[in-house]
Amino acid sequence: MTFHISVPANLEDKSLIDFFRGWRWHLAPPPPIQFDFKECNFIAPYAATLFAAYILWLRKSKRLHVKINANRNSVAGGFLTQAGFFDVLSESGGGALLDRPDRAVKLTRISASSEIPSFALKVMDILKIDDEELAGAVQYSLIELLRNVVQHSSSQGGGLAMAQYYPNTGLVEVCVADMGVGVQATINEAYPEIDNSLKAIKLATLPHVSRTFAPSVYSSMRDNAGLGLFFIKQIASLSGGSFFLASKDALIDIWGDKKGQQKKLYQIAKNGGWPGTFAYLQLRRDTIGDFDSILTTCRRMAAEARKYPAELALDFIEEVPEVENLVVLPVKDFEEDVEQAAKVRDEIVLPTIASGAMVVLDFSGVKFATQSFVHALMYKVIRDGQQIGSTLSIAGCTNSTREAVMAVAAYAKANGSENGDGA
Repeated sequence: MTFHISVPANLEDKSLIDFFRGWRWHLAPPPPIQFDFKECNFIAPYAATLFAAYILWLRKSKRLHVKINANRNSVAGGFLTQAGFFDVLSESGGGALLDRPDRAVKLTRISASSEIPSFALKVMDILKIDDEELAGAVQYSLIELLRNVVQHSSSQGGGLAMAQYYPNTGLVEVCVADMGVGVQATINEAYPEIDNSLKAIKLATLPHVSRTFAPSVYSSMRDNAGLGLFFIKQIASLSGGSFFLASKDALIDIWGDKKGQQKKLYQIAKNGGWPGTFAYLQLRRDTIGDFDSILTTCRRMAAEARKYPAELALDFIEEVPEVENLVVLPVKDFEEDVEQAAKVRDEIVLPTIASGAMVVLDFSGVKFATQSFVHALMYKVIRDGQQIGSTLSIAGCTNSTREAVMAVAAYAKANGSENGDGA
């Protein structure tokens, strides 16, 4: 009896979060297996890449018999053909030439470092960035993205990557996926205290985080170490694009609003998430080349991180994630009560962080926070918190509250050597 896997009818970009959270990736379903794409009307690059990586893994690593049922004359089937889906899976009927080679890079299997630069160059041909220095930064970031997700994944056979340009939206979408060990297992080589996938992807997107270097060597590491994912998320958000990074049951969704302000959400999968690691990058081609301050901003923040890692580790998120064993503190409950803020800091926040558990300061409903209140709540946390990059998040901030937090962070940076308790 064949094990049927029906692909959803619509897998557009906005379906990614629900797809990640709800899709049941059966690690080893009983053979024979059939993937049915006939009811699928639209499939985005992320879904094409994930299905290709999964099917390839089932065949090559698990040695299972997998059939694919697809109508190649449909919109979704035509896209899969053009994307090289059937080529990379060695299906009959592949080999189709791209209708617009200036708009796509076919699904490419990457299993060695030597294969990464050529793929990145093809993506750069699509992006068409005139500024040489900015183009260099983007190309570097793409190469580091591929290295992080593919080379560091310990995935048998490497990973898959593709890119697609949509002229109607101006988006260039790049997806890379593997069926490897995941970010946590990789990052544990330098950060053994990271004990779940959410902490791992939080930490992986900070500047100068690398599995090669321990947290205490910020000042001595090479300038470019651990900057790949950080540059990617900054370039995407500052130019109005977005970046998704998922590993196991955790996903980070980062995007930029019209003002270039970075927004962030964490999602936890109910059914196990993606078995390996995938990254999905959306860059706005018409915007990125005109954004003169992108590279300057990235460099400044990276340089700041070498000197003051705690300040750059501040993690502003839009909503409190649905995570087990997460300590959530509604700041509205003690709004502007400086004495209570100091008590919460000393009795809950600092001990929680010291234990390695995760804590969220939820500012929802707080329209404005004075610096004295934020100082009492957070100064000592920022000044002394060596683990806040993986354990602390700040949710629901208004612009004014965020500015107050950043002002206290700047003060903590300037006065880090002082011994006052900050209350």
